[in-house]
Amino acid sequence: MTTTTRVSPPPTMNFLDRAIGFVAPRTALSRARARMAMGNLAALQRHYEAASAGRRTSGWRRSSADPNAAIGPALGLLRDQARDLVRNNPYAESAISTIADHAVGWGLTAKTKPKNREAETAWREWAETTLCDADGLCDFYGLQKLVMRTVVESGEVLVRRRFRRVDDGFPVPMQIQVLEPDFLDAGKNLARTPQGGSIVQGVERDAIGRKVAYWLFQDHPGSNTGLGLGGSVPVAAQNVRHIFRPTRAGQLRALTWLAPIILRLRDFDEFEDATLMKQKIAACLAVITSDPDGTGAPLGEASAGATSDAPEVDQIEPGAILNIRPGRSVEVVQPPQVREYNDYARNQLRAIATGIGVTYEDLTGDYADMPFSAARMSRIRHWSRVEDWRWRILIPQMCDPVFAWWLEAALIMRRVKDTDEVNVEWTGSPAPLVDPVNEGLAFQRNVRAGIQSLPDAIRERGYDPADMLQEIADSNAELDRLGILLDSDPRNVTQAGQLQGKAGAAFKAEPAPPAAPPADDAEDEDRARALRIAPRR
Repeated sequence: MTTTTRVSPPPTMNFLDRAIGFVAPRTALSRARARMAMGNLAALQRHYEAASAGRRTSGWRRSSADPNAAIGPALGLLRDQARDLVRNNPYAESAISTIADHAVGWGLTAKTKPKNREAETAWREWAETTLCDADGLCDFYGLQKLVMRTVVESGEVLVRRRFRRVDDGFPVPMQIQVLEPDFLDAGKNLARTPQGGSIVQGVERDAIGRKVAYWLFQDHPGSNTGLGLGGSVPVAAQNVRHIFRPTRAGQLRALTWLAPIILRLRDFDEFEDATLMKQKIAACLAVITSDPDGTGAPLGEASAGATSDAPEVDQIEPGAILNIRPGRSVEVVQPPQVREYNDYARNQLRAIATGIGVTYEDLTGDYADMPFSAARMSRIRHWSRVEDWRWRILIPQMCDPVFAWWLEAALIMRRVKDTDEVNVEWTGSPAPLVDPVNEGLAFQRNVRAGIQSLPDAIRERGYDPADMLQEIADSNAELDRLGILLDSDPRNVTQAGQLQGKAGAAFKAEPAPPAAPPADDAEDEDRARALRIAPRR
């Protein structure tokens, strides 16, 4: 096989270039190279229209800044705008609640592997109470939801480890504190620290790029108590977890997830206000009267020579009849029609839902005219994002580090033996079943066909296999002890309702009951007579 390599022709030189080259060869070569570069640029522009300079790209501001330089100037402003939208715009609040509800659900629960019941009991005593929260408001699962909400709304969040005294009465002498990103000093920048590292927007790194400290304010900078005016202080990175969704390599800070749709949400909010005002105007009925020759009586006063005792009215009431004098005309004002709202609102809300990563139906609660297949495909696509939020943000950045902090404190307090190997795996709430009958049947077929294990199917539904199987065993033992036979028990009854196993064998072994002796004709006649004369109840 032969390979052909195309070689670019050497730069061409015209008469002027050759003349210049005779005197200054280096200048002539530079001219030729520049001409060749311009030709390559023209070819590039022909292949990639977005790289060309023309009408369609005029005014398009394109930047090659690194992620931190691009994020820094917009960090605080976009965060404040997003919070204002969440406070005042129902769709922004719905989007954030949807993401937090689906990503966390009832909470990401920890199970040790291999099974360590002593460690799991000690973990639940700490994590499933408000003793784990430095503010004393949430258990660990509530903190997960708070962290996820803050990440979506503000772009990032800080989780700080707080040590406590042994005599404070906590299960382990440690709590965690959730801090808004405002605590991180974005104005703290230093190109080179004495140790050879750098500080970028409050994040300090060492010479090889590892995060060694976070410069935090002691109080929230937006506090109205005046306590947030002090400077920032470094806090060791081993006691702080900085949680955000990384979208570019080398990124140290993050913007709100609402950033791509802030202007669209704001414009749509103003459009709704204008539409509401238009609806109010449309609900009003106005009448204009005119008197070209001046012979009509003033409205609200009796007309000269009027035979009725009722004066003419200047307000329209239900059932009112206007007696208009000669010379006066009446014109009804046609109110504006509001017809374009529904189509425009749907298009805008679909774009908003796409921009933040939720479905249109979850954002708006509008499930009208949606076929089952579309609902299922929408849910499957959305749930892939939910899994990404869990396994790329919550679990590696929050759950695993917090469990490691807790395990360190539990070992110090001897709640866990230091000889035990404690590894943890997390289980989240399952995706809701769109069609429970058919989807449940699919689980059954997968397990029976051997392409999915029963523990994996149980885990996919959000439960711990060891706990559920033990619960099933205990329930079966109790049913056997009480002699209760359920048609849902696969040990004794098939799916078609036929007995099998021990129950089927016992049924076959039972002797048939003896047949009743035949009754004589006299007894039959007495029984028939009794039935005929029995009173009706």
